[in-house]
Amino acid sequence: MLPLWKAVRRYRQADTTSLMIQTFQFRTETADKNYHHTVHSVDIKTGVEKWLRQIEDLQNQVYSFDPSQVQDIMQQYSNGQLKVHVDKEPYFLTFEMGGKRHVLHIDKVNKGQPDFIAKVTYLTTEQGGRKGYASSGFRPHVKFDGKKELTSGEQLFIDKDKVFPGDTVTAEIRIISTEPFKNYLFTGQHFEVAEGSHLVGHGEIFEVINPDLLQASR
Repeated sequence: MLPLWKAVRRYRQADTTSLMIQTFQFRTETADKNYHHTVHSVDIKTGVEKWLRQIEDLQNQVYSFDPSQVQDIMQQYSNGQLKVHVDKEPYFLTFEMGGKRHVLHIDKVNKGQPDFIAKVTYLTTEQGGRKGYASSGFRPHVKFDGKKELTSGEQLFIDKDKVFPGDTVTAEIRIISTEPFKNYLFTGQHFEVAEGSHLVGHGEIFEVINPDLLQASR
């Protein structure tokens, strides 16, 4: 995992398009159940690794694979028996489960460019922040300094999958309503992060990517 300052410098010095976090939908359909997982990563190969970590984290959830299924999949991955096809689209991988061969389809979701890149600091639980972690793809409310309007903003974390209370992370952010903020955003601008009326963090814009939102005078 890159330190925060390195992640920020990486975005500032390189082509932002090539570094954009991508979203992949992993889906498996069986006779008994359908499994769907969303993964955010810089590329498909990293996405497969994150999917494996995700099914380990979620193995006790009713909507995901159970512990024995996860153990089987991980064993196949360790033994090189998990067949991964990620050189070109359509992406997929195959694995054995319950004595049958299953196909895991991987769909790339085109979200387009983020609106801006920002440093986001989450309050500790003691400061009134969240009690648990936020996952990449979290969509809290965003309120910019000097504006009364609120909007929701999807945060895709850079070099992290989870952010815990008290953590600071660099994130790509896409806001739902852009019209009220045309020609308003600028580097160094501060904003609040909230769940409803509950403040959970604050952020600072490092770079405005959407030219329609960039304040012309800066």
